[in-house]
Amino acid sequence: MSDESKQQPKETPPANGGHPIYPYGPPPYPYPTHNNDDEIDLVDIAKTIWEGRRYVYISVGVCLLLGLFVAFGSSEEYTAEVKLLPETNQVSGLGGLGSLARSFGISPGQQPTEGIPAELYPDISRSLVLMSQLMDYEVTLPETEKRISLFDFFNEHRKPSIVETTLNYSIKLPFTFLGVIREWFSSEPDLSAADQLLIDNEKRLRILRMSREQWEVTRQVRDRISASMGRESGLVTVSVKMPDPEMAAEVTGQVVEYLTEYITSYRTEKARNDVEFIEERYNEAKTRFEAAQEQIARFRDENRGELTAMARTQEQRLQSEYNLTFNLYNTMAERLEEARIKLQDQTPVVNVLEPVAVPDQRSEPKRPLILLISMLLGVLLGLVLLYGKRFFTG
Repeated sequence: MSDESKQQPKETPPANGGHPIYPYGPPPYPYPTHNNDDEIDLVDIAKTIWEGRRYVYISVGVCLLLGLFVAFGSSEEYTAEVKLLPETNQVSGLGGLGSLARSFGISPGQQPTEGIPAELYPDISRSLVLMSQLMDYEVTLPETEKRISLFDFFNEHRKPSIVETTLNYSIKLPFTFLGVIREWFSSEPDLSAADQLLIDNEKRLRILRMSREQWEVTRQVRDRISASMGRESGLVTVSVKMPDPEMAAEVTGQVVEYLTEYITSYRTEKARNDVEFIEERYNEAKTRFEAAQEQIARFRDENRGELTAMARTQEQRLQSEYNLTFNLYNTMAERLEEARIKLQDQTPVVNVLEPVAVPDQRSEPKRPLILLISMLLGVLLGLVLLYGKRFFTG
């Protein structure tokens, strides 16, 4: 056997179903081809879009025109905001053991005290109770510097924008018509003085009765007020959107003032009632003490030098009454001072972390964003029309 035949590699026997294995290179025939029917052909997509580009041009043009109409036809709005840091109303439920547990690195459980949780501040700032009070707040008109109520401003002086007018006479027209018909059938007669007095009493009991115009203005103002609370920081942010920057700052400050008053009134209601009750009893005890003091002084002046038994008995009786009224007066004075201190302790503190400022830039409409969204919607609508036509026409 020659040396060349010894150096040639031996053929490996088939080991996978009769197909030979070639360890020194690819097989002498090509691999089987794969089916590419499911793959996306980018060239075909680009060709389809280029052939139907006029649909994209038309849709982008129409959407841009609508975007320009919305961007420059909407009324300008300004937003003012304030950030509050409410008081944390939590005390340790372990008392003196709480400090001992904290010294060993153990966090004791917390029990909330009486009061409104800070999580409810956003809901309170948009409640109907606060909205009914806000309707009477007077704001300054930008043109005339005249002070009018917020209800009169939205009901009489605020002019709707071109976009709002278009929507009112197009999309919202059927709903407006239904509202007018409902108002005709549910119109209320003129109220007498007695009926008005009953309604005023119901308002004091927080049963609100508002007319259709009042409800509309209330909804408008309510939608312009937003509040949120950061879960990690605990900050409460209150923002108000108005057509004028000065008005936005004024209304924001008033909303914060109403919110603080409501929280304070809720937290200190029982303590204030206690102070009022004890103060009445204190005034009664003071009156009795002063009367007993005058009686014993008058008796001693009238019976000066007389040492009869009857006079001494009368003096002892007046002295006992004087001592009793004095002790009662002294006790009520101490109770009144304690109640006032308790009222002061229970009064919550709402710190203004970032005060309200007059905004220098409008918050709405955001014209660049509106035009960008309009262009993207135009491109998307054009592609939908192009492929829809291709799908239906085959």
